[in-house]
Amino acid sequence: MEVTLKNLTKVFDDFTAVDHVNLTIPDGKLTGLLGPSGCGKSTTLYMISGLLNASEGQIMFGDRDVTTLPPDKRNIGLVFQNYALYPHMTVFDNIAFPLGNKPRSERPKKAQVKEAVEKVAELVQIQDLLKRKPKELSGGQQQRVAIARALVKKPDLLLLDEPLSNLDARLRMEMRQEVRRIQLESKVTTVFVTHDQEEAMSITDSIVLMRNGVVQQVAGAHEMYMSPSNEFVASFMGNPPITIFDVEVKDGVVYFADGQTYEFPDRADGKYRLGIRPEAWKKGTKLGSRIEHVDLRGQDQVITFTLGNTTAKAVIDAESEAMIGEEMSFDLRRGRCCFFDPETGVRL
Repeated sequence: MEVTLKNLTKVFDDFTAVDHVNLTIPDGKLTGLLGPSGCGKSTTLYMISGLLNASEGQIMFGDRDVTTLPPDKRNIGLVFQNYALYPHMTVFDNIAFPLGNKPRSERPKKAQVKEAVEKVAELVQIQDLLKRKPKELSGGQQQRVAIARALVKKPDLLLLDEPLSNLDARLRMEMRQEVRRIQLESKVTTVFVTHDQEEAMSITDSIVLMRNGVVQQVAGAHEMYMSPSNEFVASFMGNPPITIFDVEVKDGVVYFADGQTYEFPDRADGKYRLGIRPEAWKKGTKLGSRIEHVDLRGQDQVITFTLGNTTAKAVIDAESEAMIGEEMSFDLRRGRCCFFDPETGVRL
C-alpha cells in the first residue's frame, strides 16, 4: 500500500514539530525516517499511525483518506523501542493478542489463530519460543515477538519507532539484517524511524532525512551519500564525517585559510563552503599537513590533521605506516568534493 503525506504539519502550542511535509512512501518498500533528536521523525510516524492528530495536511493510504481516522481503523502494525510485551502471557498469547481484540464478527477461530501465530513466528524465527514468557527471552527475541505481534493481523503498513535502540551494538547489527529479511519476505510497506545513519543506510530502500520538522532530502542511501542536496545532509551522512572548509575560488584555484591552494578548474570565482569526504583524500604532493592522530582500522587508517585552521580526517589504505607528528601531503579526488552556498547551505 502506498502512503502519501500532503502538507502534513504538527504544531504544539507555538512549536512546529513537523512543517508541511510532502512525501510518498512506496508500496512494499522499507522507508527510513532519519534525523537527529527533535527533528520530527517520530511525530511524523505518530501522525501516520493516528496516535497524534495532524494540525494541517492530509494522510492517504492508497486512495483512502485516513487523516481523521483512529489507529484501530487504519490497519497498521506498530512497534516501539520498548517491546511492551505482556509479562504474564506466553509468546504465543502475546502474538495472538491483536486477533482477540478484533470485533466479535471478525475474530478468527481458534484454529485460524493458531495457524496465523505459527506462520508469523516462523517468519521471525521464534517458532521454538511460543511457550515461553517474555522474562525468559533475550532482548532480540523480545523484539522479534513485538514484530510478530504487529504482523499477525496482516497490516497494510508496518511502523517501527527506533525498534533496535534498546539492544547492544552487536545485537543491533544482527537485528538490522533480520528486520530487512522480515520486510522483504512479508512485502509489507514499512516505515522505520531511526537517528542512526548507518542503520538507515544499511537496510532501507529509501531515506527521508529531516531537520527541524522539514524534509531535507529523499533518496536511496547511495544517492544521498554521493549527492547530498545541502550541507546538513552531507554532514549528517557518513562516518567519519565530511569536513567543511571556508574557501575562496579565484581563476579556478581554491584558496584555503592557511594559503594552501588546489586547482578546481570548473569552479566560478567566489566564496564557498567546500565539503571533502574522508575518502576524497589520497597521498600526493599538493596539500601538506602534520599528522595529529592515526586510527588503524585494519585495511585502512583514519588520519587526523589540520588544514586551513580546520581539523580534517582522511581515510587511506594502511599499506604504508603513518606516524603521529610526521608530515604528509595529499591530493584530492575532485568528484568526492562538494561546494555549498555559504548563505543557504545548498549544494552548488
